[in-house]
Amino acid sequence: MSDTILTGLDTTKVEKILAETTVNVTYFNNACAEVIKKYSEPLDNLMSDLYVECIKDGNANVNTLNKYYLELSNMVYFMIDKLEQLGVYADMARSASKEVYSKSYLSNQVKEAGTGKNKTTVAELQAQAELSSQYESVVASIYDHAYKVVKGKLQSAQDMMNTLRKILTVKGTEMQLSSFGPQQNRSGFDGNE
Repeated sequence: MSDTILTGLDTTKVEKILAETTVNVTYFNNACAEVIKKYSEPLDNLMSDLYVECIKDGNANVNTLNKYYLELSNMVYFMIDKLEQLGVYADMARSASKEVYSKSYLSNQVKEAGTGKNKTTVAELQAQAELSSQYESVVASIYDHAYKVVKGKLQSAQDMMNTLRKILTVKGTEMQLSSFGPQQNRSGFDGNE
């Protein structure tokens, strides 16, 4: 019976691959985080401030809530443009990856002299093209992930705007009701007489 990975596990090799993967993932995560920060830092800062002043204490007054609602509405407006700019980077990186892949695929086709048929199999051509375009593919992936994260943050900001609007509506209704004083019945008596 021949050795399998279960009976002849090379733990040293596995540990080496795990370590290399960790280093590479850390690099690419950091690259992605830098792109995300470039496009969403003002929104991140605003949401952090909102958390500290409105959510953490849980005692935000109407003026503070109004201020954050206005700031967040304004920020969302400008973030939509930034998100689209990031989308262009993601599209261009994806196009560059496809271009390198296609050029590699075409340039690696070897024709037989007599028949004019390809000597290289489709699988070999695909493998060579994928190898040639792997870095462009990774860059496209970084921009794609960054786009998804910023889009998610923008959606969360819009959800927070809706939440603030609801809270402000409830507080406004409460203030209107409290301005009428004690509950009075329709005859003008407060019921205590």
